[in-house]
Amino acid sequence: MSLRHQKIVMTLLVTAILLFSGTLSIGSETVTDTQVSIHAAPIPSQPSMSASASKVLRNIVNARASIHMGELNQAERELYAAMKLIEYIKAIRPSTQITDHIWIAEKHLESQKPTEVALDLIPIEISLTDIEAVHQIQQAKRHIENTRSRLAKQDMESTRKELIRLRESLDQTEVDLPLNSTEDHISKALKQLAGNDKTGADNALREAEAGVRFISLGNSTPLSKTRRLLWQALEDFSAGHHLAVKAGLTKALNMLGKIESASDPKSMHEAQRLRSEINELLQYEEQNTPEVESGITGLWHRTVALIEREAENLYHAWRDQQTENHLYRQLIDARFHLFYAGYDLFESGDLENAEGELKESINYLREAVSTASGLRKERILAIRKDVESILNHMENPDTKTRQEYDDALAELRRLIKEK
Repeated sequence: MSLRHQKIVMTLLVTAILLFSGTLSIGSETVTDTQVSIHAAPIPSQPSMSASASKVLRNIVNARASIHMGELNQAERELYAAMKLIEYIKAIRPSTQITDHIWIAEKHLESQKPTEVALDLIPIEISLTDIEAVHQIQQAKRHIENTRSRLAKQDMESTRKELIRLRESLDQTEVDLPLNSTEDHISKALKQLAGNDKTGADNALREAEAGVRFISLGNSTPLSKTRRLLWQALEDFSAGHHLAVKAGLTKALNMLGKIESASDPKSMHEAQRLRSEINELLQYEEQNTPEVESGITGLWHRTVALIEREAENLYHAWRDQQTENHLYRQLIDARFHLFYAGYDLFESGDLENAEGELKESINYLREAVSTASGLRKERILAIRKDVESILNHMENPDTKTRQEYDDALAELRRLIKEK
C-alpha cells in the first residue's frame, strides 16, 4: 500500500470513528479522497508562502530605494506592508494549524475530562500527514503517544508538558528562523528610520533581504528539490514502481551536483556524502529491496537536516561578534550531526554510522562549551552529557535513550533560536 493510500485509509477510519461517536457533525465539513477538514481551512502549499515572501522582498527593495532617495515616509509604508505580509505567512505556515489544535488541547485540560481531551489529538494526527513530506514528524508522533498515555493515567501536569514538547517539535526551522530574522531586521530598520539613521536602516534591510529570499526560493533550491525527489521515490517504492524509484534517485543525484558551487564548504561536503550514498543505492540490481527503501528514507532524513542547517546558519549570519557567531555555528553543527544520528540509531540500526555522528556532535559541543559562559555553558554541558549517555547505550537503545535524544535535540533547537 502506498504512503498516499495509507494516509487516505487513516483519514477515513478516523472520520468514521468520529461520526459514530457523535463528536463530528458534517454540516460544514468537506470530505475528499485526500483530506478531511475538521473545522479548519485546508493547509496552503509551499508556493503560497514563496509568493508572499517574494512580495515581502519587493517591499524591502522598494523601501531601500526610497531611503536612498530620501523618501523616508514612503520607506516606512513599504516596511509596514512587509510586516503585514510576514504575519500572513506566519498564519499560513503548514504547522500553524497543528499548533492551533495543540493550543485547544491545552485549554481543554483545564475544563474537560481526559477522554474528551484525547479527541483533540485526532485532528493533530491527521494534520501531521500534510507536512510529513517536508518535516520530520516521528518525534511529534511519539509526543502524541506519550500524551495519550499521560491522559490515560489522568496525569494532567505531565500531559501539559508533553503537549508543550509536541508543539516545540513542530517548529519549521526552514521557515521560522529566516522569517524571524527578516522581521527582526525590519523592526530594527523602522526604529532607525524614526531616528533619521538612513545608513543604519539600509544596512538592516540588506540583512533582512537574505532571510526572506531564502523563503521565497521555496521548493526551487537544489536541496528542496532533492528532498521532494526522495519523498517521491519513497512513494514510488511503496507503490511498486521500482523503475520510477531508480529514475528519481538519478534525478536527485544530479540535483545534488548543483550544490557544488555553494560557498559553505561543509554543505558541499555533506552534499557529496549524499551523492555517494545515492550512487551506492543505484548499484543495486533490484530496486525493490528493504535496503533500498531504508537507504532512501535515510537520505531524505539527511536532506531535511541539511536544509535546516542552512536556515540556522542564515539566522545567525548577521551576528557581528565573532565569538558569539562561532558559538552558534558549533551548536548548529552539533544539532546537525545529532539529527543525522537519530535515523541510524533508531530506524536503520546502522550503529557504525550512528557512532560516528554522535562523536561528531560531541566534538562540536566540546568546542561550544569552551566558547560559552554562564547559564548557557551549563545548558550545553547538560546536552553533551545526554549525547554521551546515548553513545554509551547505543548498543541497546531503550525508552530512556530515546527520551535523552529527543530532549537533547529540543534543547539544542531552543539554544539556536535564542538571540
